[in-house]
Amino acid sequence: MLDLIVRNATLGDGRRGIDVGVQAGRIVAVEPNLQATAGQSIDAQGLLLSPPFVDSHFHMDATLSVGLPRRNRSGTLLEGIALWGELKPTLTGEAIVERALAYCDWAVAQGLLAIRSHVDVCDPRLLAVDALLEVRKKVAPYIDLQLVAFPQDGLFRFPGALDLLKEALRRGIDVVGGIPHFERTMEDGRASVRTLCEIAAAEGLLVDMHCDETDDPMSRHVETLAAEAVRLGLQGRIVGSHLTSMHSMDNYYVSKLIPLMAEANLGVIANPFANMVLQGRHDSYPKRRGMTRVPELMAAGLTVALGQDSTMDPW
Repeated sequence: MLDLIVRNATLGDGRRGIDVGVQAGRIVAVEPNLQATAGQSIDAQGLLLSPPFVDSHFHMDATLSVGLPRRNRSGTLLEGIALWGELKPTLTGEAIVERALAYCDWAVAQGLLAIRSHVDVCDPRLLAVDALLEVRKKVAPYIDLQLVAFPQDGLFRFPGALDLLKEALRRGIDVVGGIPHFERTMEDGRASVRTLCEIAAAEGLLVDMHCDETDDPMSRHVETLAAEAVRLGLQGRIVGSHLTSMHSMDNYYVSKLIPLMAEANLGVIANPFANMVLQGRHDSYPKRRGMTRVPELMAAGLTVALGQDSTMDPW
């Protein structure tokens, strides 16, 4: 006697007329004409049955805030960050929770049941941190929500950001985040990567770094991120998000970079929806597309995921 059988489903590999049996929350049988009974049976009527979708990169504290206090007229990443900075002083925890829960309803309706969301810690109130920790509890029955401590205004650029990030982790944020390309100098960016990776190593945490989200081919912080993963034994626990500068790097340098990333077992998260909009804004012609080198990274054995990043926010 199973708990659930979904009958007559089409699977992602193209198999049709498949029955899926579930017991104690786990799939225990996948076969045609499953000879078993269950407490509940669902006829899929030939529709697609798949694992839930996973959004590996999102910003739930900013979602559905488009137009507040104004719109991003240039369409650039930097104006989006500036807009978010203008909005932050007027935010309330209640408003963040309300918008985040509305988005989660949309997400679940589309089959999205796991989300990794970055949350800005560059606010002495840590308003968004507390709000999204509350949201994480409320949506736990139907969404696995993982939160990243993200110093949006720069770990060294924003006064007190390091202490705020540590406090966010103490309150229960899951992952260490960063944004090295937004620091004042390249050296500060490299130093921020080292500092954040050392925190993660000491605390046994994962790392997900906004890295090189720029058209500048000299923004090469992913090199430092991969090197730190090797130095600190964090292989397989570190992700580089965006990596759009790789679309502008020369091929010789990339031929050296990708093997280092592979040695670090570095995960990569591309955000095509956002970056095809944000990148190349300073180009006349040719206009760059804002995507990292997905085929080359996959060919080297790296795990590459896709994220939504933004939904109706300043970006």
